[in-house]
Amino acid sequence: MIQMRYALLGVAAFGVVTGIGDRSVAAVADGVSRPVLTEFIYQTTEGHPSLLAAEAALRAARARARGRAKPLYNPELEVGYESAEVTTKEIGISQAFDWSGKRGARAAVGRAEVQGAEAQYELAVKFLQTQILQALASFQAARQERALAGERVTLNEKFLSLTERRSHAGDVTRSELLTAELALAEAKATLFEAANALSIAEEQLIAVAGERRQIWPQLTGAPPTTAGSTVEASIEDLAEIRLALAQTEISRAQIRVAKTDRIPDPTVGLRVGEEGRSTLVGLSISMPIPIRNSYRSEVVAAGADLAQAQQGYFYLRQQISARLEATKSRFLAADEAWRSWQAGGAAPLEEQRILLGELLNAREIGALDYLIQLNQTFATETASIELNERLWTAWFDWQDANGSTREWLEKIQ
Repeated sequence: MIQMRYALLGVAAFGVVTGIGDRSVAAVADGVSRPVLTEFIYQTTEGHPSLLAAEAALRAARARARGRAKPLYNPELEVGYESAEVTTKEIGISQAFDWSGKRGARAAVGRAEVQGAEAQYELAVKFLQTQILQALASFQAARQERALAGERVTLNEKFLSLTERRSHAGDVTRSELLTAELALAEAKATLFEAANALSIAEEQLIAVAGERRQIWPQLTGAPPTTAGSTVEASIEDLAEIRLALAQTEISRAQIRVAKTDRIPDPTVGLRVGEEGRSTLVGLSISMPIPIRNSYRSEVVAAGADLAQAQQGYFYLRQQISARLEATKSRFLAADEAWRSWQAGGAAPLEEQRILLGELLNAREIGALDYLIQLNQTFATETASIELNERLWTAWFDWQDANGSTREWLEKIQ
């Protein structure tokens, strides 16, 4: 199996230009060492506001679960004093008893809520990791297109300068000079668009990563497609499914809560005191009578909530199954297109541009042919950058759908 590996490289032209064809992930920097991708992702997600919020929600769910598992009723203390012809003093204590299982029903709700919060936290981690990786892929592609557009402007400036010299010597027509000027104007417009796209991509990356960096990890080559590179998880193990199951269990437990709430709990009280010189001892038992409100509507509502949660779970399973198949198909299609490109189209485009310049200087090709072929090399390289970005994006989508992003990051060496 082809191992995914990291290397610390200097910034160079894109893989298809320089001939980089290994299916690996590298941390690339402008002559400076940078952390590998896995370390970068873990450093960025640690202390991220979205995860801190999810952690707080999990702590709250656990605290509520502890509270739900505690007894419902505290004892009540009562003290009485009456001054009349005969002075009366008494003290009493009463306690309501949960004989319908309200405490157990509420504890079951709390446990299900904790399971849901844990699944929600895993979803937050997975979502954030995917966001960062996709933003990184978009930023990398935008940066490469910006560099390519800058190179195009440089070559068009040189071409215009050469054309002007030849025009002064009477070797080229006015039409060819205007063509060179228009080509430079188009290249500058493309450079502006690329710079704007890079600014937007960098803004999105900084927003999700929560920091501005001069050096970012770079994805090089392509994701692995060898056997075992991705272990497809059971749909039941996915955080989305576990969250939906937890919500179903919450609704089921709420039915029991509603049913136990219909059963009144007795309150037993004991009083002792004095009335004049006589000793008083009293025992009382009280129980609510559910005549005006039997709380049946709450049971019906809880049953409807359970039906809603169950149908939501079934619908979510359909969506996740479809997403798993679709994201895998999109990645395999993008990977096949990338491999086909590398097998037949990944020529050394930079060498072609150098050769075109030499042919132009030697007057072996005309100005129009030079521009056509030059622009074709840039269009081809731009297409390769976009193809590689789509490949990485499709890979991250598949890993996110499969819940394998963390495992993939940990496999990188």
